[in-house]
Amino acid sequence: MSAHLRQLGRFCAVGLTCLALSVAVLIGLHHFAGVNYLLAYVASFIAGNLCGYLLNAHFTFAVSHVNHAGAVRYMMVNGTLLCVNTGAMRLLVGELHLWYIGAAILLAAANTPLSFLAQRFVTYRVGTTRRARSA
Repeated sequence: MSAHLRQLGRFCAVGLTCLALSVAVLIGLHHFAGVNYLLAYVASFIAGNLCGYLLNAHFTFAVSHVNHAGAVRYMMVNGTLLCVNTGAMRLLVGELHLWYIGAAILLAAANTPLSFLAQRFVTYRVGTTRRARSA
């Protein structure tokens, strides 16, 4: 198995872990606390992605340390995904009447390949020329 496939496998394992956390937050906020599903989705997305940043840094991409610049890049990539996904969530649940948890899982699955590439090359800069340490 190539190194890239093993890395993708680790990324997916981290993703499943973070998806479980996100779904738990989503259910907790929406079902049990009565928070609007879109607000609950945003909170669950943020919780899952904070967890993902740390796990991916160490487990998937073997970064020796996490830093402020990497965290900013990670949140910028995921902020973009969050904006797109929130609109898609509104469409799937509000217009197409999908179950909110099913819609969240569908969006997570759809995001996996794009997110993997964006995190690999933008956030952790694996396989790219690194900038000076001051960046």
